[in-house]
Amino acid sequence: MSTPQNDPLLQTETTCGLLLHELQIIWDEVGECDTERDRMLFEIERECLEVYRRKVDQANKSRAQLRQAIADSEAELAAICSAMGERPVHIKQSDKSQGGLKAELRAVLPELE
Repeated sequence: MSTPQNDPLLQTETTCGLLLHELQIIWDEVGECDTERDRMLFEIERECLEVYRRKVDQANKSRAQLRQAIADSEAELAAICSAMGERPVHIKQSDKSQGGLKAELRAVLPELE
């Protein structure tokens, strides 16, 4: 179990909470009206959503590239086996499901060497 000092999510929440508190102190000192505070908070939330969307898009692209690399490697392996007149090498399904796509690619690559 993570301790609070080692938990990045807890540290992020604490940092965000501290920054929001600091922002509220500044707004109080400046005399910012509630409407403007709400507008700024909405803008912060929108910017956060844009960052999350960008990260999700990057993760999807990475996943697609891994899947393509696996398919390409398996096709190359099948072609090599066929050219040698051997039966295709099959990577065990249990190995594929345990470590995700990166592990699946690592399992296929040694067969190509």
